[in-house]
Amino acid sequence: MSVQVATPTGDNIWSRLQCHFKRLAFHHKKAEAILYLMFLSGLLLWPFITIPWQVERTVLLMHMLAGISIFPTFVGSFWLSHRNLIQNSNKKFLRQTGTIIEYLLIVCTLTGVYLTFWGNTGNNFSILMQDVHFYSSWLLAPLVLRHAWRWTVIKFFRKS
Repeated sequence: MSVQVATPTGDNIWSRLQCHFKRLAFHHKKAEAILYLMFLSGLLLWPFITIPWQVERTVLLMHMLAGISIFPTFVGSFWLSHRNLIQNSNKKFLRQTGTIIEYLLIVCTLTGVYLTFWGNTGNNFSILMQDVHFYSSWLLAPLVLRHAWRWTVIKFFRKS
């Protein structure tokens, strides 16, 4: 005869969700790869890089669609699950770079949302939003690479 302990389904779902978020905090490869791809696609939109308008139009559309769908899904969920590690880490460097990355992610995301829905209309504010979005991504990508250097998806730069 076996005895089973019944647990309420609500607690079971909540505990599964908590376990999922704990595991997700260490699974960064998708989020990191998406962040780098967003950076590279945004780089193609830079005025100093000239590509044909048909290609630029497609890159812009893909960058915007990925920014409002794929980016929040993977990078946002990873960031939310990873926040606890940032706050409780014993490593000062990882805490500091993680906090800076958080702020840069917020700035880059908010300016990206503005540019997606309102665009660069040519006024001073929209030009400021475009510049802040662009330059915050220039800070964000290398900082993420350095923050995750031991575990990065870009393995061909590493010696070990």
